[in-house]
Amino acid sequence: MNKKMLPDFYGILEVQHYIKGRIRLKVNSLIQDDEKAKELVGKLASLNGIEDISVNTLIGSVLIKFSEEVVDPITLIGAVLSILGLEEEVFDKKNGKLFSGMREVIESIDFAIYNKTKGILDLKSTIALLFIINGIRKIRQNPIMPNGVNLLWWGFNIISKGGN
Repeated sequence: MNKKMLPDFYGILEVQHYIKGRIRLKVNSLIQDDEKAKELVGKLASLNGIEDISVNTLIGSVLIKFSEEVVDPITLIGAVLSILGLEEEVFDKKNGKLFSGMREVIESIDFAIYNKTKGILDLKSTIALLFIINGIRKIRQNPIMPNGVNLLWWGFNIISKGGN
């Protein structure tokens, strides 16, 4: 088994290095938490096949030396997750940094429009208004094409659903 075959949970538990009988994990929840580190060492040391454990709480590094005949590295990773109570956090849905950044930009624009118009408009109502104006313009220019009607419909839906 090599490092690429082991599970990695970005920001929670990452396999930094693995060779037969030795694995180094980066566990962010252990940074500056000596109590959790002691609990992890105590509980892992009681498992069969564990030879040595060292934890560096400054960087959240865990080095485990173990016998691969007794315990495999995937089970060991699962045990670390279980002992630290990170199983649920591993499977939580997380938004990427790009999505979070876009959300912050949109909220900033919304706030700026609201303040600039003294509470008359916000981002959602501005977009709805633009759809409606553009829809009316397109219907007047070319009444056969459905583009204007679609824009009117979108604008109406944004206004009528009120942000839901």
